[in-house]
Amino acid sequence: MTGSSRRAFTLIELLVVIAIIAILAAILFPVFAQAREKARQTSCLSNTKQLGTGFMMYIQDYDELFPLAFGKSAVTNQWLWNFNHAVPENWRPDVGPSDFRFSTYPVHWSNSTQPYIKNYQLLACPSGPEVRLNVNYAALVPPARVSYTYNGLLMQYPQAGINQVSRIPLLWEGRGKAAVLGFALSNPALRCADGDCRYQPAAAGCTSNFTGGQSAMFVLSGTMWIHNSGANFVMSDGHAKWRRLGATLSPGNTDPNVDPYTGYDANGFPGFYWWDGCHAWLFRPDAVFLN
Repeated sequence: MTGSSRRAFTLIELLVVIAIIAILAAILFPVFAQAREKARQTSCLSNTKQLGTGFMMYIQDYDELFPLAFGKSAVTNQWLWNFNHAVPENWRPDVGPSDFRFSTYPVHWSNSTQPYIKNYQLLACPSGPEVRLNVNYAALVPPARVSYTYNGLLMQYPQAGINQVSRIPLLWEGRGKAAVLGFALSNPALRCADGDCRYQPAAAGCTSNFTGGQSAMFVLSGTMWIHNSGANFVMSDGHAKWRRLGATLSPGNTDPNVDPYTGYDANGFPGFYWWDGCHAWLFRPDAVFLN
């Protein structure tokens, strides 16, 4: 009888196979990650589209005026333009009727539009990791995760007064790549104290910081490169779209007619926002874009 022998792989052959597998993994894994993020981008875009539809329904029921961007305290008689507002309005057991914030939560856009949206889960982008603020999270009801922000310059503004409804943002991912647990914000927000609070254009001279003559943008909780180097926006006519952001890195400038920010770093964090000396440029309801 003759014996049989098997030829084993040499060390060199094994190393070549391992190297080939590593190269294929390096090629395919980023493709898989991009495909996964594209699916999340599509889900996020669906969320924003439904939110835009809810806002349009709200506007039709309220004399074609956009909702409040923030509430006015019944205790201090001050507009809480630089405060986060609880979502839902009743989840915080430590904020009772005597608290200066209590009366502001129900009228905030994130809560006042819910009769039309009917789903707090739509406020969270699937790509945004949860971010918690330094508050007591003992809850009466589950707090919502909120990724989207409202263009506060539209607060109490008539829809018919917007020059280009298809170009002025209504909602956008204005926190960056994040979902803040239990709180919503308007970004940008008019700077208001007491009295009326409505947008006043730069032509009025920005004579007052606290009657809507100026606005502010708030710091981000995550990168603006949320979906494949861009973010989703809902325009003032209710349609939603994805926009590339920061295509030109600092020190180059972005296009102020499509990008709120400029001076991006390599991680998608901007250094500045475009403004006209009074308000965030892209969000002005009376803006006229030439290109």
